[in-house]
Amino acid sequence: MEHNTLEPTIPSALWRYRWLAAAIIFGGVLAGVAFAWLSNPVFRARAEIIVDPGASAVFETATSTDAAERYVADQVQLLESLLVRESALEKVRAIEPDLAVDAQDFAEKLLTVEADRSNNQIAIGVNYKDQQIAIDLTQAMIDSYREVRSEQIGTRSSAAISELDLTIASLDQRISDLQAQIQGETSESRTELDQQFEATIDRIVALQDQLSGGNLTAERAAAVDAELTRLKLQVDTYQSVQAAESSRPDLAPLVRELDQTIDRRSTLTARKDQIEIDSALAEGQAFFQASDVSVPRGNGRELGKAGILGGVVGVLAALAVTYAFAVNRRSFSHRGEPEMITGVPLISEIPDFEMENVSTSLPVQEAPTTRAAESFRFAAAALDIQLAAADANMIVVVSAALNDGKSTVVANTAMAAAREGNRVLVVDADFGNQSLTRALVGDIPPPAGLTEAVDSGLPLRQAVTSVPVADGTTLGLLSRGQRPVVAANFFRSAATRVFFESIRDEYDVILIDTPPLLHVAYASSIARFADAAMLVVSHNGSVSDLEEMVDRLNFIGTGSVGYVYNRSPLRADQLLTEGSLADILGSGERGAANG
Repeated sequence: MEHNTLEPTIPSALWRYRWLAAAIIFGGVLAGVAFAWLSNPVFRARAEIIVDPGASAVFETATSTDAAERYVADQVQLLESLLVRESALEKVRAIEPDLAVDAQDFAEKLLTVEADRSNNQIAIGVNYKDQQIAIDLTQAMIDSYREVRSEQIGTRSSAAISELDLTIASLDQRISDLQAQIQGETSESRTELDQQFEATIDRIVALQDQLSGGNLTAERAAAVDAELTRLKLQVDTYQSVQAAESSRPDLAPLVRELDQTIDRRSTLTARKDQIEIDSALAEGQAFFQASDVSVPRGNGRELGKAGILGGVVGVLAALAVTYAFAVNRRSFSHRGEPEMITGVPLISEIPDFEMENVSTSLPVQEAPTTRAAESFRFAAAALDIQLAAADANMIVVVSAALNDGKSTVVANTAMAAAREGNRVLVVDADFGNQSLTRALVGDIPPPAGLTEAVDSGLPLRQAVTSVPVADGTTLGLLSRGQRPVVAANFFRSAATRVFFESIRDEYDVILIDTPPLLHVAYASSIARFADAAMLVVSHNGSVSDLEEMVDRLNFIGTGSVGYVYNRSPLRADQLLTEGSLADILGSGERGAANG
């Protein structure tokens, strides 16, 4: 897709209206500084705390808040809670009884709590018009958080310990029950065997004591050794019996459950001990670290920051305003640009009269050797070609706005066409202005015109004023006339439409001058009478106006044969007076190209 050179870019718009942009930006800076200066001062106290998720994790409920990233969010929620805010306000009111801030306003207007979960850091900020109160409120928030969190931790740890005590007591009871059940399953013979085993152990200990005393005779020592050997054999026998008894299939599940229950009790006892340790640490405020409260230097108005913010807003406003200006004030700078919008070719480029020192509005008649006159001859020739190709002869000449030079274009193009031998009629249908009539016949209007021909049935020959051109050549002028009419009603009437159809065969070329199409409603009615429209586009004319005019013509169903680019800067090649350009009329008089 080709880039439309008529569409402005933000940089080009900013450069084009750079002084406006600079004024807007400067105004934004001044507005920001003025607003900050006139506003009440606001001091921002700030402190940071680093929370430790592991300090209280042992006795926290086992939910998603155990995760570090959720733990920080939970602490932010606690800091913003009503309980902490009210506690902080009570602490400050004890120092400043006149503090008129409730908990809701404190949260909505004064307090900010921001978290950085990557390092478990939470920033607490308080804005207030009094610097010391801002500091006191920030410190009170930290103290209140410490108290509430300590109480929260203590409550949770107590609940956890109580729950563990109940569980441990239940396990103790289960251990006793299992031991009793195992004991009940053991046989009476096993009980007697256990008693004998204990007695044997006691006897072995006593005999070993005798041997260690060293007071025995050799005979007695030999007897003791023999008895110890016998007793040890009995112990081995007892142990074999105990092993066989323990491996009984009916006792194995009970023994296994007893071992598991004892292990679980040990685990819960260790957890209880850890909770008691962590609770003691929490009571010593070991679950977070807080920085000192700080307040930026200054008078609390932050003029520099306000100026920068105002400048940023000014830049954005400048971009928007300059771009809007550029869009709404797009203008033509080259003769080929209107074709991008109209889709029809350039008929002729009319140079600015002043650049040739042409003082007359009719250069075709009064300055025929000028480039301006030649450009109108180009227009007449191109129009003649277009009409012949379309088998048409009635053209409405339209422009979007006032002062586009439309009437001058009509008068000169008509004269150029008449000089070529065409029967030409110009209709001054701009009832509110009649500048075409004044250009052709002066300030005294003709006695009859279009209104008499339509309403009174005056013959066309009597309604048309003959305007001399050159060498006996004339063109016809159909002015407004003298009858009072309402133009909108007149041009919408069936009689007017019939009249315009009736004059087609009387002339080779009929040019209708109209009011500005975008400013006068009845101009659209006039345009519908013609076979096609010729557009007059002024150099530096509005792009948006031409876009709207093309849309209007499309809406009423009138096509365009082309456009005339009016008041164009005189190009260097148009000033040449050599060769064929020395006598553009071909009259044999050289050196008069510029009149």
